[in-house]
Amino acid sequence: MSKIFLTELDRSLKNKNIVLNDFSYSKSCNKTSIKFPKIYYQFKASPFGEALIMNTKMGLCGLAFCDQFGKDTALTDMMLRWPEASFKKDEIYSDKDFKSIFSQTKSIELCLIGSKLQIVVWKTLLKIPPGKVISYMTLAKHIRKPKAVRTIATAIGKNPLCWLIPCHRVLRASGELGGYHWGLKVKRNMLAYEALAN
Repeated sequence: MSKIFLTELDRSLKNKNIVLNDFSYSKSCNKTSIKFPKIYYQFKASPFGEALIMNTKMGLCGLAFCDQFGKDTALTDMMLRWPEASFKKDEIYSDKDFKSIFSQTKSIELCLIGSKLQIVVWKTLLKIPPGKVISYMTLAKHIRKPKAVRTIATAIGKNPLCWLIPCHRVLRASGELGGYHWGLKVKRNMLAYEALAN
């Protein structure tokens, strides 16, 4: 598994195929002014097991993995992130389209909804190149919050678009995996997959 640690992100650029629509809410009210008429969801096969994808008219808003906890648990977990939304199971992507979205070989629009800090953390994760990793502390220093490592780690764990926003590329400074919301086996497989591809 590749453990090529980056010590800074200033020269890194996010994937040009990713277009972001981001909406933050105030920590005090935990709400956003953005209303979701409907979120559509679908289960698809991925290189890391069955995936749950969720989409709105503003872009793809959710990507989660189901193998460790099961489809129902993954769906419930993601639905709780948008308690005011309505949900409908539907065909979002064909196998071919999902493969290109997953490999990021075509432009994809993402919709991020979270607190201001979460949005900053998630956008920063996009700067970590495939095949490289950073420590939680490096990430905290980059966003100028070196004393908020635990808070930042919590924001990483709330990343709604796993793989596309590469939270799996953040490790402990020792090289240990740390945590991963959808299971350490998935995180380990992602890092190995990227190490082979780069």
